[in-house]
Amino acid sequence: MAIKWRKRLAVVKLETAYGVPSADMTGATILEVVMLDGGAPYAGNTVERERMRNGLGGFEQVNTGPNVTRTIRVPFAGSGAAGDVPSYSPLLRACGMSETIDITTPGEESVTYQPVSDNYESLEIWWIEDGQMQHISGARGTFTLSADAAALPYLEFNFTGLYKRPEIEGDASVATRGVQAKEVPINKQNTIAAIDTHNACMSSLSLDVGNTVEYRNLVNCESVHITDRRVTGSTNIEAPDLATKDYFAAVESHAGQTLVPVTLTHGQTAGNIIELKGQNVQLATISPTDNQGLMHYGIDLRFLPNDSDDDDFTLTFK
Repeated sequence: MAIKWRKRLAVVKLETAYGVPSADMTGATILEVVMLDGGAPYAGNTVERERMRNGLGGFEQVNTGPNVTRTIRVPFAGSGAAGDVPSYSPLLRACGMSETIDITTPGEESVTYQPVSDNYESLEIWWIEDGQMQHISGARGTFTLSADAAALPYLEFNFTGLYKRPEIEGDASVATRGVQAKEVPINKQNTIAAIDTHNACMSSLSLDVGNTVEYRNLVNCESVHITDRRVTGSTNIEAPDLATKDYFAAVESHAGQTLVPVTLTHGQTAGNIIELKGQNVQLATISPTDNQGLMHYGIDLRFLPNDSDDDDFTLTFK
Protein backbone atom coordinates (compact mmCIF):
# COMPACT_ATOMS: atom_id res chain seq x y z
CA MET A 1 0.00 0.00 0.00
CA ALA A 2 1.33 3.44 -0.93
CA ILE A 3 2.02 5.87 1.93
CA LYS A 4 0.26 9.23 1.46
CA TRP A 5 2.42 12.33 1.97
CA ARG A 6 -0.41 14.39 3.50
CA LYS A 7 -1.33 11.80 6.17
CA ARG A 8 1.34 12.70 8.71
CA LEU A 9 1.44 13.81 12.35
CA ALA A 10 4.03 14.96 14.88
CA VAL A 11 3.43 14.01 18.51
CA VAL A 12 5.88 15.39 21.07
CA LYS A 13 6.74 15.29 24.78
CA LEU A 14 9.60 16.65 26.87
CA GLU A 15 11.81 13.93 28.29
CA THR A 16 12.14 13.38 32.03
CA ALA A 17 15.43 11.51 31.54
CA TYR A 18 17.62 12.19 28.53
CA GLY A 19 17.27 9.68 25.70
CA VAL A 20 14.91 7.37 27.59
CA PRO A 21 11.81 6.84 25.41
CA SER A 22 8.34 6.60 26.93
CA ALA A 23 6.41 3.35 26.64
CA ASP A 24 3.55 5.11 24.86
CA MET A 25 2.22 8.58 23.99
CA THR A 26 0.51 9.25 27.33
CA GLY A 27 1.00 12.91 28.22
CA ALA A 28 2.26 13.80 24.74
CA THR A 29 0.90 16.59 22.51
CA ILE A 30 -0.39 16.20 18.97
CA LEU A 31 0.84 19.33 17.23
CA GLU A 32 -1.02 21.49 14.75
CA VAL A 33 1.61 21.85 12.05
CA VAL A 34 1.90 23.76 8.81
CA MET A 35 4.51 21.44 7.34
CA LEU A 36 6.47 18.30 8.22
CA ASP A 37 9.65 17.91 6.19
CA GLY A 38 10.73 14.38 5.44
CA GLY A 39 14.22 15.22 6.70
CA ALA A 40 16.60 12.32 7.17
CA PRO A 41 15.01 9.41 9.07
CA TYR A 42 18.36 7.61 8.84
CA ALA A 43 21.29 10.04 8.92
CA GLY A 44 24.87 9.88 10.20
CA ASN A 45 28.51 10.00 9.20
CA THR A 46 29.62 7.21 6.88
CA VAL A 47 32.92 5.53 6.05
CA GLU A 48 33.87 3.04 3.35
CA ARG A 49 35.19 -0.39 4.23
CA GLU A 50 38.17 -0.24 1.90
CA ARG A 51 40.23 -3.25 0.83
CA MET A 52 43.15 -3.70 -1.54
CA ARG A 53 42.24 -6.09 -4.37
CA ASN A 54 43.21 -7.06 -7.86
CA GLY A 55 40.46 -5.06 -9.52
CA LEU A 56 38.51 -1.81 -9.45
CA GLY A 57 35.11 -0.92 -8.00
CA GLY A 58 33.40 0.53 -4.97
CA PHE A 59 33.29 -0.55 -1.35
CA GLU A 60 30.61 -1.09 1.29
CA GLN A 61 29.52 2.00 3.17
CA VAL A 62 29.09 1.93 6.97
CA ASN A 63 27.06 4.40 9.06
CA THR A 64 29.24 5.10 12.11
CA GLY A 65 26.60 6.94 14.15
CA PRO A 66 22.96 6.65 13.07
CA ASN A 67 20.75 9.61 13.97
CA VAL A 68 17.62 11.37 12.76
CA THR A 69 16.94 14.91 11.53
CA ARG A 70 13.41 16.26 11.19
CA THR A 71 11.84 19.66 10.40
CA ILE A 72 8.54 20.85 11.89
CA ARG A 73 6.86 24.12 10.86
CA VAL A 74 4.14 25.48 13.17
CA PRO A 75 1.88 28.57 13.02
CA PHE A 76 3.29 31.66 14.75
CA ALA A 77 0.31 31.98 17.07
CA GLY A 78 -0.62 31.62 20.71
CA SER A 79 -2.78 29.13 22.56
CA GLY A 80 -5.85 31.36 22.47
CA ALA A 81 -5.84 31.99 26.24
CA ALA A 82 -3.42 34.46 27.85
CA GLY A 83 -1.17 32.74 30.35
CA ASP A 84 -1.47 29.33 28.68
CA VAL A 85 1.60 27.96 26.93
CA PRO A 86 1.43 27.49 23.16
CA SER A 87 0.99 23.88 22.05
CA TYR A 88 4.50 23.86 20.59
CA SER A 89 6.07 24.88 23.92
CA PRO A 90 8.04 21.57 24.07
CA LEU A 91 9.70 22.45 20.76
CA LEU A 92 10.85 25.84 22.05
CA ARG A 93 12.18 24.34 25.28
CA ALA A 94 14.10 21.62 23.40
CA CYS A 95 15.81 24.41 21.44
CA GLY A 96 17.49 25.86 24.52
CA MET A 97 14.71 28.21 25.64
CA SER A 98 13.47 28.77 29.19
CA GLU A 99 9.76 29.14 29.93
CA THR A 100 8.36 31.66 32.43
CA ILE A 101 4.61 31.72 33.13
CA ASP A 102 3.22 34.90 34.74
CA ILE A 103 -0.41 34.74 35.86
CA THR A 104 -0.09 37.00 38.91
CA THR A 105 -1.95 40.00 37.47
CA PRO A 106 -5.41 39.44 35.94
CA GLY A 107 -5.52 40.80 32.41
CA GLU A 108 -1.72 40.76 32.09
CA GLU A 109 -1.06 37.01 31.95
CA SER A 110 1.88 36.01 29.78
CA VAL A 111 4.33 33.24 28.91
CA THR A 112 7.90 34.28 28.06
CA TYR A 113 10.64 32.26 26.34
CA GLN A 114 14.31 33.27 26.53
CA PRO A 115 17.54 31.55 25.55
CA VAL A 116 19.62 29.70 28.15
CA SER A 117 23.23 28.55 28.06
CA ASP A 118 23.01 25.32 30.07
CA ASN A 119 20.59 22.72 31.52
CA TYR A 120 19.02 22.10 28.13
CA GLU A 121 15.82 20.08 27.94
CA SER A 122 15.27 17.36 25.35
CA LEU A 123 12.36 16.03 23.36
CA GLU A 124 10.90 12.78 22.15
CA ILE A 125 9.00 12.81 18.88
CA TRP A 126 6.56 10.27 17.47
CA TRP A 127 6.77 10.91 13.71
CA ILE A 128 3.69 9.29 12.20
CA GLU A 129 3.31 8.67 8.48
CA ASP A 130 0.10 7.00 7.33
CA GLY A 131 0.20 3.90 9.51
CA GLN A 132 3.88 3.79 10.41
CA MET A 133 5.84 5.62 13.09
CA GLN A 134 9.39 6.56 14.02
CA HIS A 135 9.88 7.13 17.75
CA ILE A 136 12.76 9.61 18.12
CA SER A 137 14.29 10.31 21.53
CA GLY A 138 16.98 12.65 22.84
CA ALA A 139 16.12 15.39 20.32
CA ARG A 140 17.43 18.93 20.52
CA GLY A 141 17.44 21.61 17.86
CA THR A 142 17.21 25.15 16.63
CA PHE A 143 14.50 27.26 14.99
CA THR A 144 13.75 30.24 12.77
CA LEU A 145 10.92 32.78 12.66
CA SER A 146 9.55 34.09 9.36
CA ALA A 147 7.24 37.11 9.29
CA ASP A 148 6.54 38.43 5.78
CA ALA A 149 3.97 41.13 5.05
CA ALA A 150 0.76 39.85 3.43
CA ALA A 151 1.59 36.28 4.47
CA LEU A 152 1.01 33.98 7.44
CA PRO A 153 3.94 33.86 9.91
CA TYR A 154 5.49 30.62 11.13
CA LEU A 155 8.21 29.07 13.25
CA GLU A 156 10.35 26.34 11.69
CA PHE A 157 12.15 23.88 13.98
CA ASN A 158 15.02 21.62 12.96
CA PHE A 159 15.72 18.71 15.33
CA THR A 160 18.42 16.08 15.61
CA GLY A 161 17.62 12.96 17.64
CA LEU A 162 18.64 9.38 18.34
CA TYR A 163 17.81 6.82 15.68
CA LYS A 164 15.23 4.09 16.00
CA ARG A 165 13.89 2.09 13.09
CA PRO A 166 10.29 2.99 12.04
CA GLU A 167 7.58 0.56 13.10
CA ILE A 168 3.82 0.09 12.92
CA GLU A 169 2.00 3.19 14.19
CA GLY A 170 1.38 3.32 17.95
CA ASP A 171 -1.78 4.35 19.77
CA ALA A 172 -2.06 8.14 19.44
CA SER A 173 -5.43 8.19 21.23
CA VAL A 174 -3.63 8.56 24.59
CA ALA A 175 -2.01 11.81 23.42
CA THR A 176 -3.77 15.19 23.63
CA ARG A 177 -4.27 17.47 20.66
CA GLY A 178 -2.64 20.81 21.44
CA VAL A 179 -4.87 23.86 21.85
CA GLN A 180 -3.82 26.31 19.16
CA ALA A 181 -5.21 29.67 18.03
CA LYS A 182 -5.19 30.44 14.32
CA GLU A 183 -2.35 32.58 13.00
CA VAL A 184 -3.26 35.94 11.47
CA PRO A 185 -1.46 37.63 8.55
CA ILE A 186 1.42 40.05 8.94
CA ASN A 187 -0.02 43.46 8.03
CA LYS A 188 -0.88 46.92 9.39
CA GLN A 189 -4.03 45.65 11.10
CA ASN A 190 -2.28 42.92 13.10
CA THR A 191 1.37 43.88 13.42
CA ILE A 192 3.49 46.65 14.94
CA ALA A 193 7.27 46.82 14.57
CA ALA A 194 9.96 49.25 15.67
CA ILE A 195 13.69 49.52 15.01
CA ASP A 196 15.35 51.89 17.48
CA THR A 197 11.86 53.38 18.11
CA HIS A 198 11.38 54.02 14.36
CA ASN A 199 8.11 52.50 13.12
CA ALA A 200 9.46 51.49 9.75
CA CYS A 201 7.24 50.42 6.87
CA MET A 202 8.40 46.81 7.10
CA SER A 203 7.90 44.13 4.46
CA SER A 204 9.62 41.31 6.36
CA LEU A 205 11.44 40.31 9.51
CA SER A 206 13.16 37.03 10.28
CA LEU A 207 15.00 35.53 13.25
CA ASP A 208 17.42 32.59 13.32
CA VAL A 209 18.27 31.29 16.80
CA GLY A 210 21.44 29.82 15.32
CA ASN A 211 21.99 26.97 17.78
CA THR A 212 24.93 24.71 16.97
CA VAL A 213 23.50 21.20 17.38
CA GLU A 214 26.00 18.33 17.63
CA TYR A 215 25.28 14.60 17.54
CA ARG A 216 27.88 12.51 19.42
CA ASN A 217 28.32 8.74 19.37
CA LEU A 218 31.18 7.64 21.63
CA VAL A 219 32.01 4.54 23.62
CA ASN A 220 29.39 4.27 26.41
CA CYS A 221 27.51 7.42 25.38
CA GLU A 222 25.27 8.71 22.59
CA SER A 223 23.67 12.14 22.77
CA VAL A 224 22.71 15.39 21.04
CA HIS A 225 24.11 18.66 22.43
CA ILE A 226 23.59 22.39 21.88
CA THR A 227 27.13 23.76 22.00
CA ASP A 228 26.74 27.38 20.85
CA ARG A 229 24.20 30.03 19.88
CA ARG A 230 24.48 32.99 17.50
CA VAL A 231 21.12 34.74 17.07
CA THR A 232 20.79 36.62 13.80
CA GLY A 233 18.00 37.91 11.62
CA SER A 234 17.12 40.29 8.83
CA THR A 235 14.51 42.84 7.92
CA ASN A 236 13.39 44.63 4.79
CA ILE A 237 11.97 48.13 5.24
CA GLU A 238 10.88 51.06 3.12
CA ALA A 239 13.85 53.47 3.01
CA PRO A 240 13.08 56.62 4.99
CA ASP A 241 14.72 59.97 4.20
CA LEU A 242 17.75 60.80 6.33
CA ALA A 243 15.88 63.45 8.30
CA THR A 244 13.36 60.84 9.46
CA LYS A 245 15.85 58.08 10.30
CA ASP A 246 19.53 57.76 9.37
CA TYR A 247 20.02 54.01 9.05
CA PHE A 248 23.53 54.48 7.69
CA ALA A 249 24.64 55.97 11.01
CA ALA A 250 23.07 52.99 12.81
CA VAL A 251 24.78 50.43 10.55
CA GLU A 252 28.29 51.95 10.64
CA SER A 253 30.73 49.97 12.80
CA HIS A 254 34.18 51.28 11.75
CA ALA A 255 34.30 53.90 14.52
CA GLY A 256 32.10 52.18 17.09
CA GLN A 257 29.03 49.99 17.24
CA THR A 258 25.47 51.02 17.94
CA LEU A 259 23.09 48.58 19.63
CA VAL A 260 19.38 49.34 19.35
CA PRO A 261 16.10 47.75 20.46
CA VAL A 262 14.04 45.86 17.88
CA THR A 263 10.47 44.76 18.57
CA LEU A 264 7.73 43.01 16.63
CA THR A 265 4.30 42.69 18.22
CA HIS A 266 1.85 40.51 16.32
CA GLY A 267 -1.83 39.89 17.02
CA GLN A 268 -4.66 41.93 18.48
CA THR A 269 -6.61 39.42 20.59
CA ALA A 270 -5.60 38.38 24.11
CA GLY A 271 -4.26 34.84 24.00
CA ASN A 272 -2.97 35.35 20.46
CA ILE A 273 -0.55 38.25 20.88
CA ILE A 274 3.17 37.53 20.53
CA GLU A 275 5.98 39.99 21.13
CA LEU A 276 9.50 39.45 19.81
CA LYS A 277 11.96 41.77 21.53
CA GLY A 278 15.71 42.24 21.26
CA GLN A 279 17.25 44.93 23.47
CA ASN A 280 20.81 44.82 22.08
CA VAL A 281 20.56 44.46 18.31
CA GLN A 282 23.30 45.49 15.92
CA LEU A 283 22.21 46.54 12.44
CA ALA A 284 24.99 44.86 10.49
CA THR A 285 24.52 45.62 6.78
CA ILE A 286 22.35 47.74 4.53
CA SER A 287 21.41 46.81 0.94
CA PRO A 288 19.15 48.95 -1.29
CA THR A 289 16.44 46.96 -3.09
CA ASP A 290 13.47 47.72 -5.33
CA ASN A 291 10.03 46.98 -3.87
CA GLN A 292 7.07 47.93 -6.11
CA GLY A 293 9.10 50.84 -7.48
CA LEU A 294 10.06 52.16 -4.04
CA MET A 295 13.48 52.09 -2.40
CA HIS A 296 13.79 49.51 0.37
CA TYR A 297 16.69 48.64 2.66
CA GLY A 298 17.57 45.05 3.43
CA ILE A 299 19.26 45.08 6.85
CA ASP A 300 20.98 42.20 8.64
CA LEU A 301 20.41 41.96 12.40
CA ARG A 302 22.61 40.54 15.15
CA PHE A 303 20.71 39.88 18.41
CA LEU A 304 23.34 40.15 21.15
CA PRO A 305 23.24 39.23 24.85
CA ASN A 306 24.25 41.64 27.58
CA ASP A 307 27.40 39.84 28.75
CA SER A 308 26.23 36.45 30.11
CA ASP A 309 22.59 37.42 30.74
CA ASP A 310 21.15 35.21 27.95
CA ASP A 311 18.91 38.12 26.94
CA ASP A 312 19.62 37.96 23.19
CA PHE A 313 15.85 38.12 22.66
CA THR A 314 12.53 37.17 24.24
CA LEU A 315 9.31 35.74 22.82
CA THR A 316 6.33 36.69 24.96
CA PHE A 317 2.86 35.24 24.47
CA LYS A 318 0.10 37.47 25.88
